[in-house]
Amino acid sequence: MNMEIKDQREFFNRTYESWKINNSDEKVNMAKKAVNLLKVSDGHSFFDVGAGTGILYYALRDKKLSEYVAVDISENMLSELRLAFPEANTMCLDFDKKIILNKKFDYVVIFNSIPHFENMNVVFENAKSVLNKGGKFSIVHGRTREGLKLHHKKIGYSTTREPIPNNETLNKLSKEYEFKNVEILDQDFFYFSCKKDE
Repeated sequence: MNMEIKDQREFFNRTYESWKINNSDEKVNMAKKAVNLLKVSDGHSFFDVGAGTGILYYALRDKKLSEYVAVDISENMLSELRLAFPEANTMCLDFDKKIILNKKFDYVVIFNSIPHFENMNVVFENAKSVLNKGGKFSIVHGRTREGLKLHHKKIGYSTTREPIPNNETLNKLSKEYEFKNVEILDQDFFYFSCKKDE
């Protein structure tokens, strides 16, 4: 079977229940590793992009964040997240299109959902626009680049672009949008982070 997602919003609104049951201990532990790597601590504000049903919030809810906002293209995903975490603020929007917000955050993180973003220039532009000075933008995936490609092959998911952008692309975009302190790890899982200038 060859699966291609033509309409992301429609796809995730239709399949949200299968993602809900995907919040395994393994994925929660992965989310905790990401939060530790990012050095998220009490008082920080957090913008969770492609939040889905809230996997990253499992790892964040013990932190005394000043603000947490879960963002997703799918209303149904966010409804599930709010059922699990009624205290979470949610925002239904497409981070693949230019956004304008009247507030800024210390962290903008895309966790386990980067393969579903098509316009990396817009993603970086949005991240820069909603970050505080000195804030971090990060892309994390529970699989390595190679592991994700193998997984997509196994489930018959096809896309014309790299599921996780290569180092050259990430470094180029970081430079173009004036991010500093680029860090890329691709061993047990994928981790990218960069920092907005102070």
